[in-house]
Amino acid sequence: MKYGYARLACIAVLTLSLPFPLAAQQKQAGPYVPLDKHLDSLWVKSLFQPGTRKFYQGTELEKIAMPCAGIGAGQVDITGNGNLCFSESICNQEQPPNGGLGWNDGAQYLRPQVAGTKIPNGFAIRIRENGKPAAVYALDRSSFDDLQFNGEYPIATILYRSRENPLPVEIRSEVFSPFVPLSLRSSANPVTVVRFYISNSSDKLIDVSLAGWMQNGCIQQKGECKVNRVIRDSGLTALLMGTQPDFSDSRTADHQDQEKLMPYGNRSPSWGNMSLALMSDHAGVSLESGSASDYFRQSAPSATGKPEAIICDSAGQAGAAIGQDLRLGPGKTATVTFLIGWYFPNLFEPAVDGRPSLVTEPVGHVYNNWYHSAYDVVRYISANFSRLYRDTRLFHDSYFDNTLPYWLSSRISMPLSTLASGSISIWQNGRMFGYEGIGFCPGTTGHVYNFVSSIARLFPGLERSVRLMQDLCDSAGFSASGRINFRGHDGANPEAICSYGSDAQSGYVLKIYREHLMSSDNRFLDSVWPKVKYVIGYHIFRDGASCGLEPNGVLEGLQTFWDPMWYGPNPYNNTLYLAALRAAENMARIEGEKNLADRYHRIFEKGRTYMDAKMWNGEYYVHLYPVGFIGDYSWGEHCFASPTEDEQSARGYIDAFNRGDSNYLAGTGCDAQQLFGENWAQQLGLGYILPAGRCRIAANSIYKYNFTPDISTIYDYEKPKTRILAARGEAAMINGSWPKKRPQPFENNHDKTDIWTGLEYESACDMINEGLLQEGLALVRAVHDRYNGAKRNPWNEIEGSDHYVRAMQSWNLLLSLSGFRYDGPAGMIGFGPRMTAGDFRCFFSAAEGWGSYSQQRKGAVQQQTLSLSWGSLRLRELRFLVNGQNRAKSVRITLHGKPVACTYKMSDGHVIVFLSSPITLHAGEQLAVRIK
Repeated sequence: MKYGYARLACIAVLTLSLPFPLAAQQKQAGPYVPLDKHLDSLWVKSLFQPGTRKFYQGTELEKIAMPCAGIGAGQVDITGNGNLCFSESICNQEQPPNGGLGWNDGAQYLRPQVAGTKIPNGFAIRIRENGKPAAVYALDRSSFDDLQFNGEYPIATILYRSRENPLPVEIRSEVFSPFVPLSLRSSANPVTVVRFYISNSSDKLIDVSLAGWMQNGCIQQKGECKVNRVIRDSGLTALLMGTQPDFSDSRTADHQDQEKLMPYGNRSPSWGNMSLALMSDHAGVSLESGSASDYFRQSAPSATGKPEAIICDSAGQAGAAIGQDLRLGPGKTATVTFLIGWYFPNLFEPAVDGRPSLVTEPVGHVYNNWYHSAYDVVRYISANFSRLYRDTRLFHDSYFDNTLPYWLSSRISMPLSTLASGSISIWQNGRMFGYEGIGFCPGTTGHVYNFVSSIARLFPGLERSVRLMQDLCDSAGFSASGRINFRGHDGANPEAICSYGSDAQSGYVLKIYREHLMSSDNRFLDSVWPKVKYVIGYHIFRDGASCGLEPNGVLEGLQTFWDPMWYGPNPYNNTLYLAALRAAENMARIEGEKNLADRYHRIFEKGRTYMDAKMWNGEYYVHLYPVGFIGDYSWGEHCFASPTEDEQSARGYIDAFNRGDSNYLAGTGCDAQQLFGENWAQQLGLGYILPAGRCRIAANSIYKYNFTPDISTIYDYEKPKTRILAARGEAAMINGSWPKKRPQPFENNHDKTDIWTGLEYESACDMINEGLLQEGLALVRAVHDRYNGAKRNPWNEIEGSDHYVRAMQSWNLLLSLSGFRYDGPAGMIGFGPRMTAGDFRCFFSAAEGWGSYSQQRKGAVQQQTLSLSWGSLRLRELRFLVNGQNRAKSVRITLHGKPVACTYKMSDGHVIVFLSSPITLHAGEQLAVRIK
């Protein structure tokens, strides 16, 4: 297995003109980001309209490919053509970045590829009406000219319709892999389900047959042939596809030891098998088929209890099919469920930034703990299908039954599919390991995964695995000083590549606190607290102490800005640091270390005061650059400046000092990430770390100076230095802007003209948190319009490569829109909707359960309902934002219609309810709260 793409560089390319209808195409005068956006009024109105369920059709289908495998189990997509697309990652082969184009210069965005499968497969239907000859149709766009695709992750629904040749049956399919939040066992299976519903819409009896076909996709080693076997069980018929020694070859006929025939034996990454199965014990099978349609031209064997097998020669493609016959009366519907499973257990640890891959032992997949073959996979799914389908459908329905506009609800959930892409794997020991994007930068990179919010909220155990097995693990990213390597390896080696990243270091503290909040008790925090003190302590050490100074809550030294390094106080790193100090303070108080908590708080107060006094320019927070220093430092070897760079900076500083210049020069750039730490503080219920009024002004400035209704205004001013991720005519937000004048030579403008959807989501959250709802929705809708199916795949947001994980910041939009707050160990949950607060409903997830929250306001009465769909929810305290300046006069809580004793108080517009005794909600139960 090779990982040669992991250290990709960035190159600039020319732009490509594409039309975009959001705003008029006109030459802008003045700033290169127009201050007056001239947004179309109908487009603005559509941001808030409920909308209807979206079915993609026609040209909208061309780029669609939605992941539909188990999370971390290898990537399989269902395409807009109705075909399954298997990637190399299912059998542990390298999945190259950007569809094999290599370095991402924007070509994959501007000219996206149509998905192509590595394993040919397909489905077909044969229809026979009385008195008419049988007709066979491929279940894809080749036979259905009006095929329609709905993708509501994790379930894709396809309608097979034809205008040219209407059929007497209605055909619909659901394609998914079981996906149940909080249940890794249910959600990480190497399986894709294709479930067909066939309805007789005529007034006559109809005979129907469905068939699925797949080529044996296993990789042959020397001296092997491909083998397909039939296995029948109660309610299941399966084709097991694998390889075995080719005993038809006289040179190998006497060798029974498979290890001798395979250079790597069963330790090869590609060693394993696949299964195409049908949930029926009387299915027909064709062991030699070249397509699903071929199945109907062959004589399928009868359903016997004996296993059948065919051994193909070493050059054979070994295609096989399986099918089901049905007889449907008028108005009747039948269901046929296919299962595609795989088992390739030998995942090896990838190389990280040039470090040799540890190939001595495979790290395996988590599914290795559950299965020993692909047949085991389909047998388990079949035996447990009712529960797995019910719970997957329950999550789908709980999430999509909300009051958000349909487009917004869809966009929030679409990046969840990244969990089922080749960007994520889950090792046999339970550790989640991630790339930044397909084949691009492995190591669950700390500063990029700072943006990923969905995993912690839906699968908190997976996030804890990264904290415990990578960030805080002595043999991985953690050093005895508390410094964490943001590539997740060689933590004890200070000379290791990327040994310290200031933005990542803050994120580790924040994520540890988040993982505590998403736990049911304090055990996680208790176990990691001794190391957490070192993690925040190392940051404090870098805050002056490393130079013999008193920490002041400000990071002045060399800091990471994604990839490059820069000196000087800046809002991106410093708000993250301030939020980390507050999180550390809260954790210290939980652990009973009041004096330590007070010390953290004093440093926090110094830093907040400094930022407010020194870095605020009246519109936004700015970077302060040490006078005379050079910029854009090397980030490859140690993430520190080289001696040569230090020498240049020293001379520049001394010359400036001798001229009488001030120590710092204020930058003029408006950084879209300047409120990132504030964003984290809102997520974690830490309160404002900067003045609320200024946060609102800064959020508005990000919209004003960084969002353009036509990216041409940027490209006509300054071409991107790295990659192009928006086309001319499209609306987008750039990472940073200089609204007053061009960047000065000492300023950091690295990647500032880039467009990252994860950062657009983060900035949209900042705006929504500050009451700038329309502005925030405009940013999100711009992403949604750029990834609209016809232009490019809605389930693949591109940055350094495909399925870039930063886009999973989208889930934080749900937290911001609902005003969600949660503290599992304390038993506290709260809501404060920022959209349609008079009639609001949305999904929520907690440490041990998930469900739906609804809220209605009528006059002076506000009614809240917590409906638990799955698991359990332990509660002691409830918090709700009430209407305007209204003060609650009474609070009444009922569970099963029976009163629950409580007390309450008002605080900052919220009603805080204290239950007299803790209660636990279980699946199917509702807690109603009436505030008057």
